[in-house]
Amino acid sequence: MTHPLSKKILGVKASPTITLNAKATAMIKQGLPVLSFAVGEPHFPTPQIVVDKAIESMRAGRTKYGAAGGGPELRKAIATKLERENRLKFAPEQIVVGIGAKEILFHLMLTLLNDGDEVLLPAPFWVSYADQVIAAGGVPVIVPVPDSFPANPFDIAEIEKYATPRTVAIVINSPNNPSGYVLNEGKLREIGAWLSKKDWWVISDEIYEYLSFDIEQKSLLEICPDLRDRFILINGFSKSFCMTGWRVGYGAGPQPVMNLVRSLQSHSSTCLPMFIEDASIVAINGGRELMRAEIAEMNSLRKTAIAEFEKIKGLPIVEPQGAFYVFLDLRPFMANTGRFKDTMAICEWLLNDAHVALVPGEAFGAPGFARFSYAVAEEKLREGIARIARALA
Repeated sequence: MTHPLSKKILGVKASPTITLNAKATAMIKQGLPVLSFAVGEPHFPTPQIVVDKAIESMRAGRTKYGAAGGGPELRKAIATKLERENRLKFAPEQIVVGIGAKEILFHLMLTLLNDGDEVLLPAPFWVSYADQVIAAGGVPVIVPVPDSFPANPFDIAEIEKYATPRTVAIVINSPNNPSGYVLNEGKLREIGAWLSKKDWWVISDEIYEYLSFDIEQKSLLEICPDLRDRFILINGFSKSFCMTGWRVGYGAGPQPVMNLVRSLQSHSSTCLPMFIEDASIVAINGGRELMRAEIAEMNSLRKTAIAEFEKIKGLPIVEPQGAFYVFLDLRPFMANTGRFKDTMAICEWLLNDAHVALVPGEAFGAPGFARFSYAVAEEKLREGIARIARALA
């Protein structure tokens, strides 16, 4: 008789975005004309200057182990970026670089949480937060999408109702995945004033920082510096520099916390390859200017997606201010047809019948909605929305 498996890990579900994209990919291999809008990945290639640096570095023999938590040159470059672009001062020792922002977040949850600790997750939220909390022994407390959404997507009064004496942390994500909302400076000041009265860890996921179009994205810490002793900033290179496959993310926060995150990394993924670190330094030194053309094109795609979806009667959307998603409100469609029990069923139907892959809102704590990624070529974007329009009609 075998011993039982971990109850913590049995409570973890596979990522719905990865699962759906795998199904869509399998259907494509079968010859079906599937268009996938399920994965959060820019369609642009990594900037050539970054690729060239990685090749040059490999040819120079920079293929050995790097330092756990990132080498000093890369951490210094990130610290310089945070001061230059975000007006935030972090010492390189307060920064940990890892295998994507996802790994940093996972190790951060393991570092901060004890069994039974609660983490507030205001919906809609990124799919992996809740399962990372569970794997760390914590309890994800999902705050449902407020009635004021999307006009007031981060409703402090509603969130407060879910706080308990066991609450130890809250996760904030702006620009938001999946809905594309961006918290403006006034809202950030309101959030900071509220959190200043708490003793929670504040985890701020700012990975879509460069993809903020209608509102200038600022870090909560810049607006509310008194949160510094319990604030952890999460960012990465995947979205900003089209480096999803390179797996480079980082966290910046209080040194005792980041020391533990670095220690955990030394026992898991160990380090980034040195040649990827070298290429990442080129990217982050180039900053927003390096990605100017791609950011402008993404904004153009955003406007096209909004215009095309607004032509579909009975399908309200959350107009995105940032990131690269349109959040579709399928609740009126469900009510009118009476055919579908949830948005998971609608997304299955759209994939099988219209050959369009979306991510159901249940994955984001937002039943009744679905996420559509417009980070694709314009022709594919228009065809995908047209297929959705025909299917819903």
